[in-house]
Amino acid sequence: MAFCFAHATVEATGTCDDCKKPICTKCTKGTLDGFMCPPCAQKRYGRQKLIVWAKIGAITVLIVGLGVFGLIVVGKGSERSTKAVDAGTGEKDPYIQTLRETRDLAPCDKEAVRKLVLELMELKRYGDAVDDATAYFAKCEDFPRLRSNAIYALHQLGRYAEAIKHSTALVERDPFDSDYWWWRAEDLARTGEPAKALADYRQSIANSDGAGGSRFAIARILDTAGPAGQPCEAVAAIDFFAGYHGGNPSSDLITRTRGLDQTSSCARTKGQGKQALPPPTEDVQMTVKVNEVEGTFLIETRCGTTIVTPAFAQLAAITPRQGPPIETIAVGAIRKGAPAVATLVLGKATAPETELVIAEGLPPGVDGVIGLSALWKFSLVVDEDSGVMTLDGPAPAAQ
Repeated sequence: MAFCFAHATVEATGTCDDCKKPICTKCTKGTLDGFMCPPCAQKRYGRQKLIVWAKIGAITVLIVGLGVFGLIVVGKGSERSTKAVDAGTGEKDPYIQTLRETRDLAPCDKEAVRKLVLELMELKRYGDAVDDATAYFAKCEDFPRLRSNAIYALHQLGRYAEAIKHSTALVERDPFDSDYWWWRAEDLARTGEPAKALADYRQSIANSDGAGGSRFAIARILDTAGPAGQPCEAVAAIDFFAGYHGGNPSSDLITRTRGLDQTSSCARTKGQGKQALPPPTEDVQMTVKVNEVEGTFLIETRCGTTIVTPAFAQLAAITPRQGPPIETIAVGAIRKGAPAVATLVLGKATAPETELVIAEGLPPGVDGVIGLSALWKFSLVVDEDSGVMTLDGPAPAAQ
């Protein structure tokens, strides 16, 4: 086992293609001549980068100078003065070319590639921006900020399916970031996958600590729940936002929610009864009954869609629903499985028509995880001292 020359306690993942010293991932610099340690990369390319950046400075001065000259020649009174003065795409091509030369000296240099992509986006050359970002991801380590730029560019091009691939990579990198889930939900809804979009909105809300984070998903969930065939999920979400997160839905949103609540008869899906639950931690369990079959469940407020194992689903006669697999977070990881619906009995509280995911991967002895799809059917009251959560049904309407 070799260790990095700069980090004595970190195992090396390769060697410098120039000096052959062992290097770790952090010390690996991608260049046109292979992967190098920082000293060798700087020695070989430092002078070249200095020359290229000097070229950038000169071109910038030239562009600005041309702009100023154009103002002087045209003058405020001319007919052409009504148009914005801009160096134009033609004049900026040399600048883009110089940025590419800088990037090419070290293809995995994050600063260089993002500067190039942002400049292309400024010129509304979104296709080129996507191409350069894609080239980076093909051979370099992940770069979330560049992925977010690529998603924006793809949106301008209407290429939503490609944007989903980037947001999925972001979700997998950091499953507990609420933004990544609602970004993907937006594009799933645009590409005709409302059930998956609704599950992602729900997970985004579960990841949010309050109204500041959940408001983005809330703003769109009403438009997605109907096409997904689950209108009462949107009603529960907005009641949860107003009641538990302390959000302030717009009057229009409240009016639409109340109308949907009545036309879809959502009263039948709201929680009934009252039950205190232990503080939601990974090792606290409680007995839950489904179709008179008892199972051992965890309680996780960060779980968007309540999850059950295939074995428990079979015992409790829970039939998977037709539709694509959906994802949720349970026991610290993303779980993917078939959608289903069932009524859950949690002590003295009942959660009717609860959305479920039937998926593998839960710890031994655990039959399921109670998530937001069950919890938001109730009014939730959490004791700040003990952490005890009380379910109180039915959930109140947003006022």
